[in-house]
Amino acid sequence: MDAILFSANPAIVKVDDAIRHLAYHKELYWEVGFRVSREKFSYPIFGFIHIKGGQVEYRVAIRDIIPFSREHYEIQETAEKVKPEPWRMEWTQNINNIRSYPWQNVLVISRIEPFSFRTSTLLKCNGEPVKRPPQNYIRVILPENCEGVTFPTAETSLPITQKPHPDGRHHKPGLAEKNLEEIVVHQLEEIEPGLTLVKRQLGTAAGRLDLLCKDREGQYVVVELKRGQGIDQVVGQILRYMG
Repeated sequence: MDAILFSANPAIVKVDDAIRHLAYHKELYWEVGFRVSREKFSYPIFGFIHIKGGQVEYRVAIRDIIPFSREHYEIQETAEKVKPEPWRMEWTQNINNIRSYPWQNVLVISRIEPFSFRTSTLLKCNGEPVKRPPQNYIRVILPENCEGVTFPTAETSLPITQKPHPDGRHHKPGLAEKNLEEIVVHQLEEIEPGLTLVKRQLGTAAGRLDLLCKDREGQYVVVELKRGQGIDQVVGQILRYMG
């Protein structure tokens, strides 16, 4: 199965937004600033996301690669299906001058999963190790722990919030991503007595804060929401936001 490695800057793109979107939609349009010849691949393909300043933290199923179009954001019916709401807000407000970036292609993604992996242990198709994170993308060989793993396509995948029951039925999902923030906002006292909300989904140069709050002494508190168990990278993420 074909596989590519590409990088993501957490100051520009928040992967949690993408995961949350795919919990309720069949596909996500992830735009990139480099050209990809879609004819080179047989779909679906694996993608590995290297987080700038760290390592590979996610693997994705790429159903197709298409040219970028502003219509993906500007036609509302399309945008709601393929773009997370925070990404649409950034485009509308032109945060970080995002509309002027020379976007080239779109990765049509149907699944994103956490997958922590040292980037330098990945091998290029010619067998050489990946020496440095890609500026665009690198074709790589699937790691051994991915051999035999098949991502569902957009047409057959279940939402991430639904898992098949052993007897074939679908169990009722637990807490949905889109409801987590709402629940936490109304229970800030459970996190810390006297905690009050300042701003939700605050865009900053370091990335987007889920919740910016203040404690009873007026000190800022950053709350980052994770539906599952957080990985080590989350600590660095919060420290960056606090900085």
